[in-house]
Amino acid sequence: MFPEYRDQIEALRASDRNFSRLYDKHCALDQEVQQLVARKTNDLQTDIEQLKKQKLAVKEQIYALLQNAAPTLALKQYKNYLNQEWREAVAPSAYRASVVG
Repeated sequence: MFPEYRDQIEALRASDRNFSRLYDKHCALDQEVQQLVARKTNDLQTDIEQLKKQKLAVKEQIYALLQNAAPTLALKQYKNYLNQEWREAVAPSAYRASVVG
């Protein structure tokens, strides 16, 4: 689901309880649909359709959360990048200056 958002999904699953709950619910619904489809009986078609509708609704909620979080996550990644660049460029020289001085 949403391979282009793989990094954002991992970050949100770790930091957002609601997102993680929705993601787990989507996975559970997907698994349930697959199990019903594997039975290959026509009398379960209505159940399968209902589950697919629920799954789609959850997927839409996940997508909305990803869209809202994308700028925030991009900013956090950029700040982490800048902090790492600073540590690699400035911090070692500042450390050497304090040891020599």
